[in-house]
Amino acid sequence: MAIVKNIRALKGAAVLADRTGASPSLDLKKFNLIYGFNGSGKSTLSRILASLEHGKQQAGLPEACSFEIELADGLRYSSQANLTGLEERVRVFNKDFIAANLRWETGQASPVFYMGVDQTDSAAKIKPIEDALPTAQAVAEGERNVAEEREKAFAEFKKLVARNVSGRLRQPSRYEAPQFIADIEKLGPADTDKLNNAELDAATATCARSNPPAKVMAVGIPVSGFLNTIDSALNLAPKTIGSIMVEDLAKNPQMVPWAKQGHEYHVNHDLATCLYCANVISPERRQALTDAFDDSFSHFVTEVRTAAHHALQTLEAVNIVRNNVPKAAELSAEFEAPYKAAVKKLDAAFEDINPLVAEALRALNARLASPTAAISVELPPVQEIQERFMALERAGEELNEICEQHSDLVDNFVQHQRRARDAIRRHFAIESSQAFKNHVDVIASAHEAERVAREHIHELESELADLRSKIRQHGPAAEKINALVASYLGHNELSVVAVGEGYELHRHGSLVKGEPSEGEKTAIAICYFLSSLEAEDRKLKDLIVVVDDPVSSLDTKAMNYACSLIRNRLSGASQVIVLTHNHHCMNELKKAWKGASRGDQPAATLKFIDVRIPSDTGLRTSTIVRLPNHLRDYDSEYHFLFEKVITFSAAGDIHYDYTFMMPNVLRRVLEIFLAFKTPRDGNISDKLGTLCKRNSDLNPSRLNALERLSQIESHSDNLDDLISQSAMTIEESQAACAALLDLMRTVDPHHLADMRKHCAP
Repeated sequence: MAIVKNIRALKGAAVLADRTGASPSLDLKKFNLIYGFNGSGKSTLSRILASLEHGKQQAGLPEACSFEIELADGLRYSSQANLTGLEERVRVFNKDFIAANLRWETGQASPVFYMGVDQTDSAAKIKPIEDALPTAQAVAEGERNVAEEREKAFAEFKKLVARNVSGRLRQPSRYEAPQFIADIEKLGPADTDKLNNAELDAATATCARSNPPAKVMAVGIPVSGFLNTIDSALNLAPKTIGSIMVEDLAKNPQMVPWAKQGHEYHVNHDLATCLYCANVISPERRQALTDAFDDSFSHFVTEVRTAAHHALQTLEAVNIVRNNVPKAAELSAEFEAPYKAAVKKLDAAFEDINPLVAEALRALNARLASPTAAISVELPPVQEIQERFMALERAGEELNEICEQHSDLVDNFVQHQRRARDAIRRHFAIESSQAFKNHVDVIASAHEAERVAREHIHELESELADLRSKIRQHGPAAEKINALVASYLGHNELSVVAVGEGYELHRHGSLVKGEPSEGEKTAIAICYFLSSLEAEDRKLKDLIVVVDDPVSSLDTKAMNYACSLIRNRLSGASQVIVLTHNHHCMNELKKAWKGASRGDQPAATLKFIDVRIPSDTGLRTSTIVRLPNHLRDYDSEYHFLFEKVITFSAAGDIHYDYTFMMPNVLRRVLEIFLAFKTPRDGNISDKLGTLCKRNSDLNPSRLNALERLSQIESHSDNLDDLISQSAMTIEESQAACAALLDLMRTVDPHHLADMRKHCAP
């Protein structure tokens, strides 16, 4: 089974440095030792790994913390996506585990369940259900993903429709998806309210206007002029006047106008002979012509001429009217289509009337040319003529009605624009209603499928819990825990006793009064944890076990036993990760795993949580690195600390990332050096005094810095306090460092030279 390989990404994890995909891999192995001082971030690291055990991010982590854990097979678990899947494989021992399971103040503990040997039938049913659970969970997860995708598709659909509608409305406030949903619910799918393309474009154009269009003038149709022309032609053209004409003029009607004009000239000038032919005009002839050209004839000719003139004016008026019909583009967009149709109808009506007027004008002009001859008028029947004129009137009325509607719109443009926007919204609500319903239906179907899948998981889990409750026994675990505790502490006065739904802690057979010692707590806690690993029918070979600080407050004997217990009991686990601040514990595990950490295919890795304060941030930052050689190669921390001393000395005024810990480092190196040079009891001042007496070259005044160091820094026999901030200034630390090296150079120059050689960074 795959093991944890790397923390691929990390952010906001308190003192632990951020990690990205570009960070060097931790490259964790089967056995892993991670050594770090108190406060370096081990607890945070254990909680990150514990998130895999619980399937969710642990409450003890910083609120802004995020991480991604990578397994050796490439599978990743992210706090931003999913942490489930390893709940049965990961087991973490840390402060949170102790707090959740062991209640020292009442002497109680949570139960550790083992499978009973006499419930084989129920046990046999568990495995198939356990095998079916991952599939059921995968199905439910798949259904959840489908539902999410359909929700996203629905959201995108609503957003796109709303964006389209908003682009058409051109209103000050943006039309958003919630308004679209409200329109769907409010307007309903009334097909009669759906706009055609022309209507939709017209409404859109209306919404786009910032100001109303101009009004247009109504069109005047000269129907009466048409009718008068037709009537005149019908009355005058065929009228018979031959009875009043002399015979020879009647035979030559085209000469009538010329003869009339000539007769009037001869009479007015009292001419007796014809100016044209020089013949005498007899009194009889003169009287005959006078009778022919009397007032009635003159009136008739004038009437024909007037009718012809009016007919010509009517045609000209028609041309003016047709040329001045408003253009469709001058009207509001929604009127353009019906207006164009009305104009087309009007043009057709004019085309039907024009031939009638032209024929009437032709007949009248012909009658003027031949006043005595009756002219036939080629016109349709009267009923057809009336129908054509009625069609012209209707076409004009229809056109003018649209013009009037346009004018009303101009007067009430704000209300009209609002109605146009309502029409657009209603149109898209109708047009999109079926697609909207389809989205709602498929989402509901997806959520129902997810609900059924989750219900199936619940049924499997309930059945599994029921079966386990029938076969679980927590009594046998008490014996295992007690055996480990007795071996651990070297006595059996403390024991756990199975009661009801858990355990009680007894001393000498009675419930413990008051809390056990810190060492006893540690022993009971680690033994309880180890005994719980194979509970619930878990197999050690499948487990990833994380142990954080397993040896707190133990004496040397118990500490050795604890380290041995962890190594031996967990050797068969899929993976072991031990985090410790204890140098002795680190050495014990290092000895066991150091060999396995070498070679082409190492099975172990030794790590160190390096704490420093970089100059660019000024903040304590921990980074997981390879265990430094001076800690890897030596059991004493003396070489590791001495390397820090000589590096600090060489840094001078340049920023040194470990300056904050140098007072403690200097104190610890000084104590170890003095322990070898003056192997007796006594404080630092006494031992420094002894060395001054033995070495006259020592300058007592230079040792004042070391005296200051001994006064400020408390006694420490381990590295736990190295990351605490000292009260000493940087200048005082540098002076103490120089004094320490001078002391070692004077008292034991060979030792100093060897240490510089072996501890060079």
